This record gives sequence, structure tokens and C-alpha cells, in this order.
Amino acid sequence: MALPTKQVVVVRADLPHGWAVNAAAVLGLSLGRRLAGPPPQDDKDASGGIHAGLDPHPVPVLSATAEQLRELHDKAGGREDVVTVGFNEVARRSRDYDDYRAALAATPGEEIEYVAIALFGPRNRVTALTKHLPLHASPTPPHPAAEGRRGDLFPAPGDRRFTGPATGDERRLLLEMLGYQRETLRLKCSGLHTDVARRAVEPSTLSLLGLVRHLADVERRWFRCVLAGQQAPPLFSSEADPDGDFDGAVPEPEVIEAAWRAWEGEVAFAEEFVAGAAHLGLEGHDAWRGTVSLRWVLMHLIEEYARHNGHADLLRERIDGTIGL
Repeated sequence: MALPTKQVVVVRADLPHGWAVNAAAVLGLSLGRRLAGPPPQDDKDASGGIHAGLDPHPVPVLSATAEQLRELHDKAGGREDVVTVGFNEVARRSRDYDDYRAALAATPGEEIEYVAIALFGPRNRVTALTKHLPLHASPTPPHPAAEGRRGDLFPAPGDRRFTGPATGDERRLLLEMLGYQRETLRLKCSGLHTDVARRAVEPSTLSLLGLVRHLADVERRWFRCVLAGQQAPPLFSSEADPDGDFDGAVPEPEVIEAAWRAWEGEVAFAEEFVAGAAHLGLEGHDAWRGTVSLRWVLMHLIEEYARHNGHADLLRERIDGTIGL
């Protein structure tokens, strides 16, 4: 028999799996504390074991864009017969509840971005508000060769890494592999907002944002300075501040935007330079390694990214539990 009331949880479509689970749990607890009535009756199994009673409502978990979440919150929040609980970015970034309340009080309503929303109310009302939303997608199933492993590919819709040819022209293979590594760094930083600047464990100053800044300077050094012969000093570090790429990686929107803008600009220059190079034997001079070839630089960049993407694996997992290659 259908219940007269209904509850749903709607999470942002691009939310990493770990965040989606966390958001659903937070909303379930928050919604439950707002609903009146005695707790469900406990039950016994055939062996006499006690099992805490469960709420009889099914809880579909749906998916929505950030814009749809805001629209849903505005529509449902205006109805007296629907209980609406929103989990927003202000809450997600806060250290504790007192920090959240203070940050929320200082944030204009139009700037609040929702991570997830829970609704409870008359079945027809809740259905009307959410019937156009799809079920939240399950995590990407593991690759057959990786069954039983703790993590497979990083959960990213439309991921095209490692799908190109594994034989053929040397230049193409080197560029494909370097492209995979660059995209892995981007994916590891995706959806984190200012959390991208969160550091590892003291005394380390490593952060995902620091890696982006560092690798922007690495790309700049090898392709602009060494191979193209340009006078292009580092953007984020210097002789006076050799660790500026990591030390200056602070959780400020303008700092984050500048880092991505620099990294994307250096990658674009590198790709254009390689495409126009006559051959992989093209040479440049480096103060550290002496004469180097374009072939060596491409191999070195693959190694450099692979090493730092290992750091990114650990940094991302520590932030929100998301794992994967």
C-alpha cells in the first residue's frame, strides 16, 4: 500500500560519490529530526536478534544540476506542507556547526550553492516537484581487469583517457600519454572549489592547488624556456621564494582561478609547440641537464605528472574519500 507521504533526496549531478553519500546521510539525519512521531517499532529476526526499526518510506536519490537544485529549493521552500532541508556549500566547507552558522549569516542568499536537498511531504506534492529529475547515477562499474581492486578509474562522466591507440607513431603515443596524465590532474581537482587548496598532513605543504601551480611552472620551463628559448621566468616561484608554488596555494577564488588560467595557458603553448616541431630530436639547453631533446622533455613530463598524480591520489582521497586512477 502506498504511503500518503513521500521523501526524496536530490544531489548535485557532478558531486563525487563520497560527497553524495555524505550529503544523503547528513540530510537523512537532519530531516528525521524535523519529523514528528514515535520511532519505528524494533523487530526480531528468526534467531531472536533485535533490529532497530526502519522508516517505512522508500528514499529515492535523484540527480539535478546546481541550477535545478536552487530552483527546487525555492519552490519547495515556499510550501508549508513540504519539509525542505538543504545542504549547501557553506555547510560543506565549514569546520563545525558554529563555523557554519557564522559563515551562513555572512553569506547573501543569492550566493548560496546547494550540494543536495531533502524533501518530505504529501506524495502528490513531492512527486510534482521532482518527477522530472532522473535517479542519481551509480559509480562507474570497475574495469573487468580490475575486479576486486580497491579503486578503478576515477569516477568521471565521459572520461576518454586510456582509450587511444597503443601502437603507432612515437610522437602521437608520447602526446597521448602526456595528455592522459594532464587530464588525470584536472580530474583529481574537479568539483572541489576552495578545498582544492586543502593541504595534506603537517609538516607537508602539498595540496592539489599547489600541484597545479607547480606543474604550470614545469610546463613553462621546459617548453617556453628550454625548447623555445624564451625569457619566461616562473609564475609561482623564484630564487627568493623557491617554494612559492606550494606556499602561495591559498584557498582564495582569485588564486585558484589564476592557477588554472596559468596551467591551461602553458599546456596550450606546449601542445602548439610540439605540433609545430619538425621532429622529436629538436634540442634546447637546460642549466640542469644540459642539452635535451623534445623527445626527452616529453618523457620527463610524463614522469613528472605521473609522480605528482600519485600525490594527487592521496590528497583527493583525504579530502572527500574519492579514489580511482
